[in-house]
Amino acid sequence: MSRPQGIPVEKGYITVGYGVTPVKRKPRPIRLYYEKTGNGPVRILLIAGLGTPSSCWESTVDYFSARPEYTILIFDNRGSGYSEAPFGLYSTSQMAHDALELLDILGWKSDVNLAGMSMGGMISLELVLMDTKRFSSLILTSTNAGRSAPQLVTVKFMLRVLTVLNPESRVKFIAEHFYPKSWLEQPAPKDSPYKTNLELVTPFLKKIFIDTPLAGIHANVAHCWAALTHYVSAKRLAQLRATGIPILVVTGTEDNFVRPSGSYYLQKQLVCKLIVFEGSGHIIPSEQTVAYCKLFEELIQKGKEGRFEVHIAKAKL
Repeated sequence: MSRPQGIPVEKGYITVGYGVTPVKRKPRPIRLYYEKTGNGPVRILLIAGLGTPSSCWESTVDYFSARPEYTILIFDNRGSGYSEAPFGLYSTSQMAHDALELLDILGWKSDVNLAGMSMGGMISLELVLMDTKRFSSLILTSTNAGRSAPQLVTVKFMLRVLTVLNPESRVKFIAEHFYPKSWLEQPAPKDSPYKTNLELVTPFLKKIFIDTPLAGIHANVAHCWAALTHYVSAKRLAQLRATGIPILVVTGTEDNFVRPSGSYYLQKQLVCKLIVFEGSGHIIPSEQTVAYCKLFEELIQKGKEGRFEVHIAKAKL
């Protein structure tokens, strides 16, 4: 009997953090929660963003788990979801080391296809630069190379999201910031039991931000610090470009959290393909799941075939 779609074949905790700390202190090992879905030969690693558990990739995991050739790995970064949240400041390079140790323990030492969203994209940049031979492709979603001041709406969101205590109000507040209002008001897909896209994403956001344990304020501050201090120089981006790893950059024109200009900069420095989703917000993988996953599939396949495209395209959906 086949495994139900989207159900992990393996999950649990792995202890990491032996290798590096952001300052000269003794390593402080922590436990990371992870899930592995599927048993196919093509490996996919998905990295979530600031303060967000790995369940934010639910629709992407469902898409790829329906295809027998894939195995999908997700995990909660330190300070989010079910992973431990040590006190102190974090960095994107530190969290990249966490991911690298996780991959080592699981035996994923080659042919890994990587996707990072928001701060997960920042972590992904650091991760690939740490071990370029381990990765076969890279998709950077709603992210940047760093040293970009946060938008005012982002600051207001971070200040308010923890103070909205009513679960329904919190989910509605988050939805209105993650997704464009026009998209939320649109009818849900015909095969969906929901009337609007807002109704469609409400159970998804509830699972992430209500049902999943929320880390304390210290973890949110640590995540914000990691995002604000993240920086990958033009020189290091050139090093990544020189590896020949197929890279795709994805952004939405209505992103309230990471300026689309950061994606244009990445495309210029990495000399790779950039897809701009017209009218889309920050969480493109859950807003435009099928289109996003097909782009990822194409990237994986083009990497296998050695075909690389360098241009900017508009996605009108």
